[in-house]
Amino acid sequence: MKPFTTLLLLLVLAGSVFAKDLKDCRTSMEGKSQMISPKKDPVATNPDSRPLVHLFRAILQYKSQAEQEAVVPSEGREGAYIGSGDGAVEGGRVSGMVRSSLWAGDCVYPLLRSGQNIPDGLHLCTMNPVGFIETTDGARVRFDGRGYGLRTPERYQTSLTLVFGTEDARYSWLTRVLGVMEGEFDEKAGRAT
Repeated sequence: MKPFTTLLLLLVLAGSVFAKDLKDCRTSMEGKSQMISPKKDPVATNPDSRPLVHLFRAILQYKSQAEQEAVVPSEGREGAYIGSGDGAVEGGRVSGMVRSSLWAGDCVYPLLRSGQNIPDGLHLCTMNPVGFIETTDGARVRFDGRGYGLRTPERYQTSLTLVFGTEDARYSWLTRVLGVMEGEFDEKAGRAT
């Protein structure tokens, strides 16, 4: 397999603006049991006083474009399956290994991958990454993202929001925050930041 992605996710905590909605979300890692709802908000309660906080950085390496190797089933995913990868997560409060799959709409990358010519100009695609973080202390945290990738002749610029779920009480605080990811993907070099 040729390398496809080195993905650097810069996630920041945006506070608990969507805490009530996320607390009401009762989806587990496999969709069978409920996620833990935290009892105490780990960030300030006044949304206007909360600065953005760096959560972690994840670097992913593309491993497969075979949809049967996706980390979750494709049902409910928007766009075409692009591929899956794994890598490392490093941060002050969350560190470990990550596995992820990506679905994208209106994406020209599959055309490039198959050797077709790509028209010049800007191309905007939707992105729907999903995956799991296996923390160094043994927790499993799911993430689900929605956002966009804007392709120029040099790179993709990406911007997404992520929500988290876990059944591990040590990381239940993640279910009350909205992650903001921004980065870029260099399709020729096969890496993103």
